[in-house]
Amino acid sequence: MKGNLLVVHGGGPTAVINSSLYGVITEAKKNDKIDKIFGAIGGTEAILKENFLDLGKTSEEKLELLLQTPGTAIGSSRFALEQEDYKKMVEVFKRNNIKYVLFNGGNGSMDTCGKTQKACDGEEIYVVGIPKTIDNDISIIDHAPGFGSAARYIAATTAEIGADVKSLPIHVCVIEAMGRNAGWITAASALARKNDKDARISSIYRKGPLMKMNF
Repeated sequence: MKGNLLVVHGGGPTAVINSSLYGVITEAKKNDKIDKIFGAIGGTEAILKENFLDLGKTSEEKLELLLQTPGTAIGSSRFALEQEDYKKMVEVFKRNNIKYVLFNGGNGSMDTCGKTQKACDGEEIYVVGIPKTIDNDISIIDHAPGFGSAARYIAATTAEIGADVKSLPIHVCVIEAMGRNAGWITAASALARKNDKDARISSIYRKGPLMKMNF
């Protein structure tokens, strides 16, 4: 018996989260065990509200646009799930014949993925995580989609600001980079350096990583 697939986005969208969505839809269409391909419109809260869109009906022309569209085409959320919500989600999955659930997000979404899988244990509902984070702080994997875009951006920004400050060296410029408790984005600013006189990192803080450019 065929089952339906549900894909859910969580947390802040990266520049490439829609590319992952494209991959899910195109591969699911090839699988004869999958019937409908649902997207949760608005993240995890959409599961409880059963706010689903049949993505399988999307035209090929629109699907191709996902590869060059930033943000998230199906919406996201930071909805805080309670323990009882996981039991409710299982009932939603069963009611909609959803056999496959894919969570696309960062470490918070991966935690939700694990808890959902535990709640679905024994129900023949399979839950899989798709890593997505600019912070690059998901354990086990080497790097996550989203980090490369952020790393390139911070390196280019550092190089441009560094050139500006160097032309009038009476300023001190401090750039605050995102990254939660990880410093990978801050460290990526070093990619801008071509010689010892270029902007460089002088310090990284665990909370709200900061980088200070010295010359």
